[in-house]
Amino acid sequence: MPSDIEPDTDPLTPAGLDPAASPDPPAKPPGPDSVEAVSNALVEFLDRMFITCRTDALDSLASTELSFSQVRVLFTLGFHNIPLPVNEIAEHVNLSVAAAGRTIDKLVTAGLVDRREDTTDRRIKRISLSADGRHFVDSHSAFRHDAIRNFVTALPTGDRLRLGAAITPILVDDCFPRPQQVTQHTPQENQ
Repeated sequence: MPSDIEPDTDPLTPAGLDPAASPDPPAKPPGPDSVEAVSNALVEFLDRMFITCRTDALDSLASTELSFSQVRVLFTLGFHNIPLPVNEIAEHVNLSVAAAGRTIDKLVTAGLVDRREDTTDRRIKRISLSADGRHFVDSHSAFRHDAIRNFVTALPTGDRLRLGAAITPILVDDCFPRPQQVTQHTPQENQ
């Protein structure tokens, strides 16, 4: 053994560096309850649910002669369940007010929506589902509801109980807006 190396020193460690004072240890992978882990699990779950629900629903939608924008307007009106002004519909479906107006014109012609003057300001047109529009939205939503019901039915009882126990408090805490919580703007804001 060479005499210039001290017995307690690692010959591979540079002189003067304490091996115990190394940089931070590598980060541990996130735990199963971390935001990243839960987000990833939820994305995978929702993707699988979407795949389960989409085939029949998309086939049914594809059989219509409606554009994607028209379908989005119909489902927006169905979700909010109150007459909405054109500008608010445009905001919800990410269209310009002019494009939303043209889309709504086609839906009025098809008999799927009704257009009425606002009771307080005749310049504002409020749009709502007609009876045929409501039937369209309800029948297409039924495909999704049936697929979800079939999924829940197939779950083992313990998993079904845990799923319900996880989802119910989130819904009770109003983490998501409800249709009746949609704010109606004053007439000046709806123009």
